[in-house]
Amino acid sequence: MSFKHITLLLCAALLCASPLRGQDRKTLEANKKKLEQEIAQTSKQLNQTQSKKKATTAQLQLLNSNIDKRKKLINGLNQEVALTNREINKLENKITRLSRDVENLRAEYAKLIVSSYRHRNRYSSLMFILSSRDFNQAVRRIRYISQYNEYIRKQVDLINEKQAVLKTSRESLEEERAGKQRLMNDQQREKKKLEQEQKEKNRIVSQLKSQEKTLKKKLSDQQKKVNELNAKIKKLIEEEVRRSQANAQKNGASATANKTAYALTPAEKALSGNFESNKGKLPWPLERGTISGRFGTHPHPMVPSVTVTNNGIDILTEKGASARAVFQGEVASIGSVYGLKFVMVRHGGYISVYANLDQVYVQQGQKVETKQKIGRVYYDREEDKTELQFQLWKGTEKINPEYWIAK
Repeated sequence: MSFKHITLLLCAALLCASPLRGQDRKTLEANKKKLEQEIAQTSKQLNQTQSKKKATTAQLQLLNSNIDKRKKLINGLNQEVALTNREINKLENKITRLSRDVENLRAEYAKLIVSSYRHRNRYSSLMFILSSRDFNQAVRRIRYISQYNEYIRKQVDLINEKQAVLKTSRESLEEERAGKQRLMNDQQREKKKLEQEQKEKNRIVSQLKSQEKTLKKKLSDQQKKVNELNAKIKKLIEEEVRRSQANAQKNGASATANKTAYALTPAEKALSGNFESNKGKLPWPLERGTISGRFGTHPHPMVPSVTVTNNGIDILTEKGASARAVFQGEVASIGSVYGLKFVMVRHGGYISVYANLDQVYVQQGQKVETKQKIGRVYYDREEDKTELQFQLWKGTEKINPEYWIAK
């Protein structure tokens, strides 16, 4: 085995895990931490609702959210275990190669030492040089002896380096194995919690089904209120759009051809552009919360015969929580339906709506900043829940807020 070949093998052995693999692990750990925080928050809300003996749809929504997140957490742990197994296999193969290389190097070094020992009395280095036929041969012999001695020294250095890498690799292997055991313990713990949550979900579903007639009527009444809220919001937005186009014509500007969109001033266009550039990064309209109702029209999870239409998303939060603006803008309208208030904030060509409030902290025409508190979310004593209805509109077109708020 040539010195060059051995050096190349050493370089290969010293290579660490690829950056992509490291990034995978980093991403998995970040997701795990985020899910654990979300589960802890949802569990806190769930514990508050479970203080009441009566099963509620809020409990079911929170449990469904926790179950979904815990499944994602377990799936992430599975991926981490698989990644750790790959790392363990990689390290084991590396250790096998390194051990073989060290043994080969030691054997080669032993041969060199034996050879040197056998020839030590036949001639000395000095006599070997002095017995040269001419000056050129003497120079070549000096160079040969120097290279030979350097090769022996490098063999020793190479053995030491390989042994150091081997030691580090074995330590890394032990760390990976310990990490795998921790992950497997986490898996078992999360699976037990998931089983408990599934049992609790079944209990609540069973209890709610026994109240299906009452629940059906209640959901139907709620949907009527929601429809009235949606109609009022849509009407206000349509009036805002018409007003903006009329003002544009009055000021000599050309109104937009799209009658469903605002006629924007240069400043409003800039604000609208900034809002659009933050799609997927907008802060939540609450400091903490769990999405309990999705955007669109779909059957109710408990009573499939009742169709639920949601122009935004519902977010369960803590009692006393305040809604906050998701972006800077101006309060366009403040209204109420069935005694509960809603606030509409305009961001250029976009409108954000915060409904189901019992207190409002802002006034119409007021400028607001991102994350500024705009009202307190209503606490429903009967259902034992605090739930915000949050909507986003682009002109008169409703859009799914989940695509816009941060994940």
